[in-house]
Amino acid sequence: MVRIKLWLIILSIGLIILDKYSFISSIRDYASIYLQKQSWLLIYRIENYPKLVLLQKIEQKKLEKENNQLKQQIEKYAIMLKQQNNQQEDEKELQELKSQSNLYNNFDIEIARAVINVNYIVNGKLLIDKGSIDGISLGNAVVNNSGVIGQIGVLNTHNSQIIMISNPDSKIYLQNQTTKSKMLAQGIGNNKLLVKYISKNDTIKEGDLLVTTGLDNIYPADLPVARIIKIFYENNGFNSALCEPAVDFNKLQFVLVLKHDN
Repeated sequence: MVRIKLWLIILSIGLIILDKYSFISSIRDYASIYLQKQSWLLIYRIENYPKLVLLQKIEQKKLEKENNQLKQQIEKYAIMLKQQNNQQEDEKELQELKSQSNLYNNFDIEIARAVINVNYIVNGKLLIDKGSIDGISLGNAVVNNSGVIGQIGVLNTHNSQIIMISNPDSKIYLQNQTTKSKMLAQGIGNNKLLVKYISKNDTIKEGDLLVTTGLDNIYPADLPVARIIKIFYENNGFNSALCEPAVDFNKLQFVLVLKHDN
């Protein structure tokens, strides 16, 4: 019995020494601290979970509000930038139109803004913001810096309607810019013109530019009107040509109305 007690005392002393001077104490302390830290963290999360959820929702709403405000601000700046660019383009086009005024010495000119609407798309009739009060008359020619657009067909006090050269009601005398051969073109809709009764002796080819003759007392001479895109060889002694306008009607902003100088 005494021997058992002696061995227990020796074992206890050995364990005390081992615990004090070995790595076991460090592991035990680290494990104790870690378990205590995780317990406190778990208790904190359980106690504060509703507050954390509410705070997260508040932060989300705040971020959504800030994002919406930022998006609106970006859209506002984009609109302002587009308006500024459009204004610069408008001013540039106006300056180009004004610089061409010396080409129309026999005419008074009036600059008008084009209004694109359904009637333009369907019937080839373009509305402008100038009318009889501005001295415009029926039949006045309408052009821009790219060429001929048409003639005033409907006249009101404060606005007018242009019968465009692609409209089936429009006819215009032309000449080949290169050969000077004369011909008559008629609008056929869909932004196209058709030239008939071209003599087979006339040398024409796709890509030829057709310009005004200046003989109709409507348009000055040598204004671009249309370009040949296809030639039809008829059996009646004449040829025909399909043409597209020299002016891009989808980009009209300002036009020049040529009023006869009395």
